[in-house]
Amino acid sequence: MALRLLFITPTIDEQDDDLAFTSLWARTFFEAGYDVTVICGRKGETSLPFPVYGLGHDNKGGSKFKPIFRLLRLITTLKYDRVFVHMNTGYLAVGAWYWWLRRIPTYLWWTHYTRPRTFRMSEFVLKRLFAATKESLPQFDGDPRKVVTGHGIDTHFWNVPAVSDEAREPKEHLLAVHRISRSKRLELTIRALALLPPEYTLTHYGRPLNPADDLAYEKEMYALVKELGLESRVRFMGSVPMPQLCEIYPRYQTFINIVPKTIDKSVLEAMYCGLTPVLTNGQAEAIGGLSYPKDDTPEAIAEYIRTMRIMSREELRQIVDERHSLKRLINVLSEYIQPGI
Repeated sequence: MALRLLFITPTIDEQDDDLAFTSLWARTFFEAGYDVTVICGRKGETSLPFPVYGLGHDNKGGSKFKPIFRLLRLITTLKYDRVFVHMNTGYLAVGAWYWWLRRIPTYLWWTHYTRPRTFRMSEFVLKRLFAATKESLPQFDGDPRKVVTGHGIDTHFWNVPAVSDEAREPKEHLLAVHRISRSKRLELTIRALALLPPEYTLTHYGRPLNPADDLAYEKEMYALVKELGLESRVRFMGSVPMPQLCEIYPRYQTFINIVPKTIDKSVLEAMYCGLTPVLTNGQAEAIGGLSYPKDDTPEAIAEYIRTMRIMSREELRQIVDERHSLKRLINVLSEYIQPGI
């Protein structure tokens, strides 16, 4: 009988601009032979062939306790053998004591540096803590429960047709796809662009997600573009549903992402669509097989962009296929989840 996996994640929505990939994760577990049931905070458009229970976090004006009570009812009535919590320690905290008392092996995917209170309250229940890079979960360095796995993207989903060279933007036209957040360090990209000749441009897709800080950072970026006189060279396109990126990525040759150490999944997506990335040394080394600027200053980034080699689609895909495909990642996770260790 197939192992019954409870997959808990913030959002299931195949048109979401930030978290649509979670559907691909759940589906890949299903294709790997698991009997999957999903609980998500917000349920949007989905074609998943197994049960998906939404907690109603998208219902504005409703009771903030109702989703918690619904989660408690679901985790205590559904039948499952393992729990995999994806990027939400709040849900982990709600279920931790029940899973511990029932001795249900529980696992967490967490690619952040932070350890919020909900994490500290519930980490006792975890068999393993999975992270994409060694820089994630630094508080657990030396703890055998921490497992560094690399990242994973669905290479079938991103297996888009190549675009002719004539139809692609010139290599001087840089593409960035990430949320507008201080952690993404967009200011370094903008300052590097100011040091490059006028034929270099930047097109950015993404939006602020955290009202507490991201909206202020967005205003700072608009002001920086104006201060540096780059209004005609920088375009902020806003967010788009993830499937639209299948059409956007192949039109470009060069992708830029200056996140310091972790692996940003958009980099892997862009690489699989044939874009050569400009990355920090930490992210490039975590992905493997890539060169990078000598340091994270705008001057070094600009100099690297001037002299970089555009890699072939085949080279880029080989790196992702061998090291960062979602199928490979699920196989690595299964080495622990299947035996319950």
